[in-house]
Amino acid sequence: MNEIGCYLKKIHNQLENDFNRKFKKYGLTSTQLDVLEYLAQHADADHTLSDIAAYFDVRHTSMIHVLKLLEGKGFICRSSTSADSRAKPVSLTDRGRQIVLDVSKSCPAFHQQMFSGISDEEQKLLARLLDQIYKNLNADAFKEL
Repeated sequence: MNEIGCYLKKIHNQLENDFNRKFKKYGLTSTQLDVLEYLAQHADADHTLSDIAAYFDVRHTSMIHVLKLLEGKGFICRSSTSADSRAKPVSLTDRGRQIVLDVSKSCPAFHQQMFSGISDEEQKLLARLLDQIYKNLNADAFKEL
């Protein structure tokens, strides 16, 4: 693994471990919290299992597991208007919305610490570069390697 890849892996591991430790008191993993935050940020539309899996670029089977856990904990509900579980709209419960509000209070301090010493312009450049890397990895040419 090259140096940049190693840093990306270390950053991912650090964030995952810290989030899991911090949100354990809510009974949430970082992945579960990511789904709750996605639903809160996109509350203006109905979202299905397929939508959420596509957004996070994961398999349906992985997302089914996450949604079942969140539903069991009372953070989300899925409409039962369709026989196809992939087409059932997923929404936050009041409890799920409250968790997202509680967690969002710590975000500014977290963001400030993580990007300390990095200018706004450098953050924008980093975001563009990471977006390009993600697009490169999703390109057919990469998948054929």
